Amino acid sequence: MVTFAAICWFGNATQAQMKRHYSLLELHVFHPTLEKLTAEQLHVCKLLFILDGLDESRLVLDFEKNQVVTDVTQKKSVSVLLTNLIRGDLLPSALLCITSRPAAANQIPPSCVDRLTEVRGFTNDQKEEYFRRRFRDRGDVSSRIISHIKASRSLHIMCEIPVFCWITVTVLESMLSLEQRGELPKTLTDMYSHFLLVQTKRKQHKYGGEHQTTGPQELTEADRELLLKLGQLAFEHLESGNIMFYNEDLEKCGLSVTDASVYSGVCTEIFRKESVIFHKTVYCFVHLSVQEFLAAVYSFHCHTKRKRTGDVHSGESLDKFLKRMMKKSLQSPNGHLDLFVRFLHGLSLESNQRLLGGLLGLTDNHPGTLQKVINNLKEMNTGDVYPDRSINIFHCLLEVQDQSVHQEVQEFLQSENRSEKRLSAIQCSALAYMLQMSEEVLEELDPSKYNTTMEGRLRLIPAVRNCRKAVMGSELSELQCAVVSSALQSSPSHLPLLDLSENFLRDPGVKLLCAGLQSPNCRLEVLRLIDCSLSELSCDWLLSALKSNPSHLRHLDLSRNQLKESSVKPLMDLVYSSDHQLESVRWETD
Repeated sequence: MVTFAAICWFGNATQAQMKRHYSLLELHVFHPTLEKLTAEQLHVCKLLFILDGLDESRLVLDFEKNQVVTDVTQKKSVSVLLTNLIRGDLLPSALLCITSRPAAANQIPPSCVDRLTEVRGFTNDQKEEYFRRRFRDRGDVSSRIISHIKASRSLHIMCEIPVFCWITVTVLESMLSLEQRGELPKTLTDMYSHFLLVQTKRKQHKYGGEHQTTGPQELTEADRELLLKLGQLAFEHLESGNIMFYNEDLEKCGLSVTDASVYSGVCTEIFRKESVIFHKTVYCFVHLSVQEFLAAVYSFHCHTKRKRTGDVHSGESLDKFLKRMMKKSLQSPNGHLDLFVRFLHGLSLESNQRLLGGLLGLTDNHPGTLQKVINNLKEMNTGDVYPDRSINIFHCLLEVQDQSVHQEVQEFLQSENRSEKRLSAIQCSALAYMLQMSEEVLEELDPSKYNTTMEGRLRLIPAVRNCRKAVMGSELSELQCAVVSSALQSSPSHLPLLDLSENFLRDPGVKLLCAGLQSPNCRLEVLRLIDCSLSELSCDWLLSALKSNPSHLRHLDLSRNQLKESSVKPLMDLVYSSDHQLESVRWETD
């Protein structure tokens, strides 16, 4: 048997190519080596397909609606072919290795994934090691940078991303070498604003022979025009999740492809040009966070100029504009607008507006406007959105340098009489975030024990990712089940006991939960689903999950669900199987 590997890179394929119909044999458009194989060879070879950069392809994979394809000569769109390859309908003996960012990878059902490898960022020790290695001969600089990063919780957490460590070094090294007496950046928006200026100053020094100085006056009119065009490109493609751009994308935003070398000179470390296969030119921002920041700059500029661009309304006050954008970001299931809206709030500070030297236009700095923004964030209702999204409200408060909620929650954690202190919804978001990020694993999370509203209890649910025992009340919906499922899939997962009793989960909720149960990271030993309105289908989902990951769950309680014996018997059989750790299944007959 012949072993054959094909590396298919779809990131720079044009939209026209993605819409055209091909057979699997004709995918040599994306990898020329496939042209050497015949249909007969495809069936006798041991095939390995490496799909590199799924998130860069702009493909939408619909595993429920895409039709089944089993013939390698049948012509379908690239999306349909990939769906069938991944699902195993097309060439079921082939192996696939897929690289992708999480947002695109989440399109693939867990049942189609045998092994998941997560590329993680820096640990706390590795963050410090990075800064010390970067300044081997300048220990005073590295120590000052480390101390500053530790003092800002949001910056310290972002340094888990290696590229953010590089951005931080780029900014702080420049500021410290110039012996700047002003404050060092404390928020993400402040850091990225300085990063933009550092790159612009480098261009001016390289091409114009100007001396490096500080201050917003260094943004020339040409710089502003270019940055706003890049911002338009970033903004228009952010919502659709596009991170790779083609010549036509640039041209739509007024960016001349022939001047790409000049753009590289202006934004050497912001916007990059790459060529991969077919000698096609593609462009991307150095990191998604840079795209999100420039998108926010452009959106804020459009607001201040009262332009009707995208969904930016003319004549809207700053606080109403930010409130509308916050609500829009909260509706996102994967949080793809979270950082964008954090930057938007950070740009509302007068200090960042001065720093960017007119790039944002005339801003609304009337007395009381910022306080309205803060009040809107604290009073934001999130009852019908993903619990994880509500935590971003807390992050936005930090971006506008309001520390009141953070301080209130710290006082709550230090209090001896926590049950007497009533928590607001925004305090619950902050508490969930702080518990989730704590180095100490919480022994038990039971939202019902906190003195707060129903919305507040729902906002506490993300803390399930960092606890050993979780008891969820009677208010869980599918949105909250998705968070619990992600907790079971997190690495590391600390949760051995989960009690979801008396929740109206039904089959959709159990299906989401089972995605977590079958994760190789899951360490759950006890699962209680008492009185959760389960049906035979729920039992089928549980059976499939336990068969795919038989090594941990020991006790399953399905009491008071009115299940028939025929539905539960396959689960009971697992108790007697030597391949499974399951020791008991509780239920009652009708």
